[in-house]
Amino acid sequence: MVKELVVYPDDRILSCADVRDFKDESLPRLLGDIEETMEANGLNALSAMQVAHPFNIVVIKREDGSYWELINPRILKKEGRFEHKETTSYYPDIELTVPRYEKISLLYEDRNGKPHSIKIEDRELAALIQQQMDFLAGATPLDRVDKNYREKVLEALAGKGLMPMTGDVCPTFSRKDYITSFTDKIIFLMGLSLLTPLAAKLFHWSQETVARIYAFDKFAFPFVIVLMIAYFFYAQYEARKYRQCSSCQIGNQIGIIVKRTVAAIVFAFCAWLLVNPNSPLY
Repeated sequence: MVKELVVYPDDRILSCADVRDFKDESLPRLLGDIEETMEANGLNALSAMQVAHPFNIVVIKREDGSYWELINPRILKKEGRFEHKETTSYYPDIELTVPRYEKISLLYEDRNGKPHSIKIEDRELAALIQQQMDFLAGATPLDRVDKNYREKVLEALAGKGLMPMTGDVCPTFSRKDYITSFTDKIIFLMGLSLLTPLAAKLFHWSQETVARIYAFDKFAFPFVIVLMIAYFFYAQYEARKYRQCSSCQIGNQIGIIVKRTVAAIVFAFCAWLLVNPNSPLY
């Protein structure tokens, strides 16, 4: 039987329950209804929640026309992030840009209750499954996106404006995050180097070894400053590129720069006192 699709602004998107009884005749009937509904609406994926049945069921249509039934699916591992352009029957005639994982490791059961595990490396298929599993969790793809982007989409859906272009809003992921991650690792090593005096006594390190560690500290401090300068200019570039960048995001960027710069200064000063072989403390 072809079911009526749950379509925005219908808010019957609830957190779903696992299928427990695989011998119940209602399970194959529901799976058949989902597949007939997909066929009638030209869909390549559909969750049970999208036909108002709150069960952890996702059905994917394969390229050969057969149906892949995922019951009680669980994502065990995720790899790689990317911005995926996608559509969904819940928001008809609208294309969304949603952050997804490129690869996923999936655990699920078939209609007979037999468990399966699979690693999906096709990022389009991985993104499609993630989209459907959003509905199983009582969410929609819009719950995955930046707040400004979400508000623009909702305004467009309400007929109050046009759909925002991808470049109109800040991306969920930014290359400047790589800068902060690398900076944090350097600062961590600077802090770890402060244990050098203790380690030198315990392991009888030579003066030359201590001097080499201090040489790292002398290099690391200016390098952190250079990274923070690069972060600042890249943040300014993004602020100009994405017109919907908010002042709170810019304030957060300043906080990131100040926090890491202060940490680097403190660790560099402590290294000068504790690690430096020519320290006035020695």
